[in-house]
Amino acid sequence: MEVSTISRAADWEDRLRTLIDRLRDEPFKWGQNDCALFASSAIKAMCGVDPAGALRGAYSDEKGAMEALRQHGAGTLLKTVRAWLGDPKTVAQAQRGDIVMLDRTTVGVCVGRFSWFVGEIFGHQGLTALPTADCKYAFSVPFEAVAAAEVAA
Repeated sequence: MEVSTISRAADWEDRLRTLIDRLRDEPFKWGQNDCALFASSAIKAMCGVDPAGALRGAYSDEKGAMEALRQHGAGTLLKTVRAWLGDPKTVAQAQRGDIVMLDRTTVGVCVGRFSWFVGEIFGHQGLTALPTADCKYAFSVPFEAVAAAEVAA
């Protein structure tokens, strides 16, 4: 892992909204539009840093994703997100643009009382909004420049 500087751009809200609008109806697909890559894309949109750069194109199914996390990440999705953004905070402190996890294997983006996740629910493929309060973990995407670990090959 190498260290990079991460902070939200001045127009981060517009960038995040543009990403969400673009991906709203994009179906889940391992290695292209899955939860880890969606969260990393949100960080890239807001901060200009793609923490999952080494994961992109490295897998095409669930088994491959787990192997890619071992080879190019920090071993698991939770450990990898921790490597990207540091220790979690309480979910009650999650703010718009922060990264959240429903559990150790499902990551999304907080937009307030709700958070966006990639998947299928009630027959709809694409982004799904679920209550942020249902999440187990929340990670700050910083407003001021701080050193963050960038997962690299």
